[in-house]
Amino acid sequence: MSQKQTVRILHTGDIHLDSPFSRLSLEQSEERRGHLREAFSSLMATVREKEIDIALITGDLFDCAYVTAGTAALLIDELAACPRCRFFISPGNHDPYTETSLYAAGRLPENVHVFKEQALSSVTLPALDAVVWGWAFTSERYEGAPLAGQRVSDPTALNLICGHGDVGVPLSPYGAISAADLSAFGAVYAALGHRHLQPMPTTVEGGCCWAYCGCLEGRSFDEPGTGGAWLVTAEREAGGAWSLTHERITLSSRRYAIATVDLTGVATQSEVARRIKLVIGEEGYDEDTSLRVILTGATPPDFAVPRTANGKAWGLYYMELIDQTIPTYDAALLDKDMTVRGELYRSLLPKLTSGTPEERATATRALRMGLAALAGNDITTL
Repeated sequence: MSQKQTVRILHTGDIHLDSPFSRLSLEQSEERRGHLREAFSSLMATVREKEIDIALITGDLFDCAYVTAGTAALLIDELAACPRCRFFISPGNHDPYTETSLYAAGRLPENVHVFKEQALSSVTLPALDAVVWGWAFTSERYEGAPLAGQRVSDPTALNLICGHGDVGVPLSPYGAISAADLSAFGAVYAALGHRHLQPMPTTVEGGCCWAYCGCLEGRSFDEPGTGGAWLVTAEREAGGAWSLTHERITLSSRRYAIATVDLTGVATQSEVARRIKLVIGEEGYDEDTSLRVILTGATPPDFAVPRTANGKAWGLYYMELIDQTIPTYDAALLDKDMTVRGELYRSLLPKLTSGTPEERATATRALRMGLAALAGNDITTL
């Protein structure tokens, strides 16, 4: 009876330890950096629990411009605490390999291999019949195509790619990778980093399965949803081909979310609050959620649409409001109005009708605020 060979692989990256979180207060920024460190520690606990053989970290593990000595020490200790796992790191555009980087300091444990050059290189793991291929960003840009014209040396091995790059963007300054390159190279699995959106699907090109890991935990509204990593299991019978199974693992409930709330017909602030609360309740947003609420619809021109919100008061971690409502003013009446209301409208009319999108938005808000003030409404929250 043939013996099945199994290799357990963790694919992660784009963690951005010590990210600045500049939109938040100093206190919340430090708290969020702590959340990222916690998520990384939880990930290393998963490496031990699942008895991972190979961990592929596909770049942007940290933000080199902000990384602290404490975070560097945590990173080193956590990697060393997983001695049976072989770690491979492909530095990305936020953590490039340079002479002054943590990667070059000689402090990482022996079970960690960091790719140091832009040129493709490999490490062979005979006990696993595996070969890990990778490259490194050595600056914030990588104008080359790391896989172009390259082929594996042993097609029967478990050939793995660990890289930071941009698939399907031929002129990308971030390591351009084509579908044809992936198909021709001959890898069983290509672990990639650089794109953060969730969920990150797996794709097959030729015989190569490739995927982006996505971010471990979202850091902004550009990274909505719950982040995570890929657990990949490679198996084969003796003399057979490798087959893969994927499992998405999530290690944090913290998330960024975007919701749209229609304010058409609203006349009071209490009704605005009711509609926002309805969305929060329906979607199950809680104290681990950072929520961006986009306000839309047609509202009276003198209605003070709220512009700020305290996330904690809404049972959220953070909350911001984006006003995209349209004032339903009577242009014909305002154009003939000889009061300050009409003069305000006429002064803003050029920007309202022919300005850039940004100018029209600013003029619309200025008109709304002006009319609300003239009507005696509170505009301090605008």
